[in-house]
Amino acid sequence: MSHKKRDLVGCAEFLPIAEWSRREFLRVGSLSVFGLSLPHLFQAEACASSGYGQNLRPRAKACILVFLSGGPSHYETFDPKPEAPSEYRTIFGVAQTTVPGVYVCEHLPRLAQLAHRFALVRSMTHRFTGHFGGHRYVLTGHAAPGNPDQPARPDDKPGLASLAAKYLARPNVLMPPSFMLPWLATDQGSGASGGMLAGILGRQYDPVRIEADMNSLKNPKQPPVFRIPEFALQPEISPQRLSSRRQLLELVDQARRQMAEEAAFSDMDNFYRKAFELLTSERIREAFDLEQEPASLRQAYGMNAFGQSCLLARRLIERQARFVQINFSRTVTQDGYGWDTHNKGREALKDHLLPKLDAGLSLLLSDLESRGLLQETLVVAMGEFGRTPRVRPDGGRDHWPQCYSILLAGGGIHGGLVYGKSDKNGAYPANDPVEPRQILLTVLTLLGIPTALPDQQGRIVPLFDGYQPLQRLYS
Repeated sequence: MSHKKRDLVGCAEFLPIAEWSRREFLRVGSLSVFGLSLPHLFQAEACASSGYGQNLRPRAKACILVFLSGGPSHYETFDPKPEAPSEYRTIFGVAQTTVPGVYVCEHLPRLAQLAHRFALVRSMTHRFTGHFGGHRYVLTGHAAPGNPDQPARPDDKPGLASLAAKYLARPNVLMPPSFMLPWLATDQGSGASGGMLAGILGRQYDPVRIEADMNSLKNPKQPPVFRIPEFALQPEISPQRLSSRRQLLELVDQARRQMAEEAAFSDMDNFYRKAFELLTSERIREAFDLEQEPASLRQAYGMNAFGQSCLLARRLIERQARFVQINFSRTVTQDGYGWDTHNKGREALKDHLLPKLDAGLSLLLSDLESRGLLQETLVVAMGEFGRTPRVRPDGGRDHWPQCYSILLAGGGIHGGLVYGKSDKNGAYPANDPVEPRQILLTVLTLLGIPTALPDQQGRIVPLFDGYQPLQRLYS
């Protein structure tokens, strides 16, 4: 089936290739006599299946997914190929890790010293060459019908964050199970990517979104400001006014109770009440107060959206959140410090991308470990694909899903392990190729989320027939 060029969506460098290859939260201020804006969070809790998969014995209590949107170069991160010819190997030097014979990019020195704590998979491979297609596939295991490079669709399969919202919600726990910060990932700002939201599961299973204020990012010397509309009052709404609205809500509740003959209505009433409790909870508000952390620690994470998101993710996990997805960049473009390094890769990687990744991710791992949380918290760092084997003179590389690398740590993952191997030039897996569906199954298995569900006929079928989790990473 052919597609006209105007149907394709993606970065300018990708479009010609794709043409020929074909391979607010609702605000608290909206509180009215009919309640608050968050009931869908608690509908998710109430509707979460208590059947399939609930008897699994998870190794991890929580997961932090670091999504490196744009396609990080495996050569300039976790598989530098120092012995390859100059036109292929990393444009930088290498750093010896704490695992003998294992090297990473020289601009990841702190991660190099933690290699005994994480595993690398160096043989990831799939066939989707566009950002939208890659995002959707690595986060859901499915492609969009027709042109794969489309933004999020209502009929998308759910991403990991939404599966966590459905299956990891716990009764009597106020903290929502799943968060996404500091923005939704996209390609060129033309709509959220597939896998960011719940798709066919319904909006009640969307992760709670935490947003970085874009204006606050203009001053690199100041920490970013996170907008958390779910948990903050609109400027014109004072706590006193909220309290008076609560009194009004209680009056309306009296009338409601007289009318609440149907169970569904009563349930919705409870959702609204629980939403109010969440929004006025000091414990929830305290989780987002990063100034409670020592200034030296906040600075060590990095005074940027990614670094502070890593710190916030740790605080959320400490307070019983189950899944936090950190999208490193909002758009894939280098202007937004995305990992789509087609041009001038040397400057973008050396000055911005790698230092931020090294500081934020390494401190997240060591911080979790020092607090006794790493063993029960799975951390995954991955992008949608890697970059082309042959490097451009300016250090740029193009899209390359045929072979790339990801990092996993904690949650039962064996530290110091390198799974799979790329060929001598880093172009294709030399052994043990790993498909993204295997990683999805690995994450779900470690979290105790079911990997087989009933179909329309009631038969139990695997999510991805023919694929298994990578048990060598944790068994």
